[in-house]
Amino acid sequence: MKADYNSISEHWLTARKTLPAKDQELFELFLGKLPINSKILDLGCGHGVPVATLIANYGHKIVGVDRSETLLAYARHAMPEHDWILRELEDFEPADNYDGIVIWDSLFHLPRAAQLTLLRKAAEALNPNGMLILSSGGSENDIPPFTDQMFGHTFFYDSFTISQLLLHCTELGLNIIKSALVNTPDGKRDKGRLGVVLQKSIK
Repeated sequence: MKADYNSISEHWLTARKTLPAKDQELFELFLGKLPINSKILDLGCGHGVPVATLIANYGHKIVGVDRSETLLAYARHAMPEHDWILRELEDFEPADNYDGIVIWDSLFHLPRAAQLTLLRKAAEALNPNGMLILSSGGSENDIPPFTDQMFGHTFFYDSFTISQLLLHCTELGLNIIKSALVNTPDGKRDKGRLGVVLQKSIK
């Protein structure tokens, strides 16, 4: 089941305007470690708000990838000086190297095997000392894939446990700069959300 943000685009444009404080803190750490005029790949960029706009305000060049035509149209209109690519994340093959990569609130819409493939591609596409910021499920319990409702539409979710995800990242040559729960599991609908800032090691 694909995450169909076209079907909720009007709601999403209204709801997704600012980063929560804990998200913002991690992004400031990520952005603070980038060279000036960096090239940033945003995987699952949506309409570009608030993540791509924040990155652009720091003077960086963005290549955004998303499967929603509707959201990408908004991003192209709002930020025409950046590049926006319509593609399934599972099918995207980076043709360049990047100083930074963002996978924020998109990884958990993929099955775990596809997540691992995407992480591997991202790690390979990073320049030495390049930065990666991602979010994932925030549970140490191994929760099976599930669906939930958002604005009346069904969305698929899957995540590694926190320890599994961090182990995969280190095995890919990514050093953990900081990991933090940006949403704490409530034992009910909210399964938790983890934010991680990573840096590619120099071999």
